[in-house]
Amino acid sequence: MATKKAKNPRKTPRQERSRVTVDAILEAAAQVFESRGYAAGTTNHIAERAGVSIGSLYQYFPDKESVANVLIERHMQEGAELFADVLGHVGQQPHSLATVLDHFVGAMVEMHAKNPRLQHVLLEEVPHSHEMHEAMRGEKRKAMVAVKMLLESSPEVRVTDLSAAAYIVVNTVEALTHEFVVGAPHDLSRRRFKKELVAMLLRYLSGASV
Repeated sequence: MATKKAKNPRKTPRQERSRVTVDAILEAAAQVFESRGYAAGTTNHIAERAGVSIGSLYQYFPDKESVANVLIERHMQEGAELFADVLGHVGQQPHSLATVLDHFVGAMVEMHAKNPRLQHVLLEEVPHSHEMHEAMRGEKRKAMVAVKMLLESSPEVRVTDLSAAAYIVVNTVEALTHEFVVGAPHDLSRRRFKKELVAMLLRYLSGASV
């Protein structure tokens, strides 16, 4: 079966006017996908919301999938910057394992809480190419490397297989925070969610070796 290829922008904007146009298209696309969903949102809707002609949109993007891919790439970049910030903050001086987890979980919750409906559309409704799947897996691998480094620096960690622990921590936090911001029970506050998730991870990481 043929491999689905990534849909990329037609050209990279170099002049300020072009960058402004592309940014307007991306912002409009985010609003359209968030309000209508991916299937119902069209390039005509995006162009109308951005205040540009459909021809102007097609100068930069061949279709709506290529627009969505850029939004996904920006989301992945935001995640990478988040990990860098967490590593930089906790790496400046020794911190307890609870503090490290609190920073990590708190940052993930904050990131996922921004436009949760849009994130759901981009991750669950947009058809991802093989290249996009690989890019997303690559970012997750980088996150696991970063978390493993954090675990290696903490004497409180008792889990023996740190690679497995990093895999479990990253995927648990990502899955639960995404589910929380998309459809959390009304009686579960963000503060309570973060506290419970940190407590669960802390018990797992600092418990007896298995």
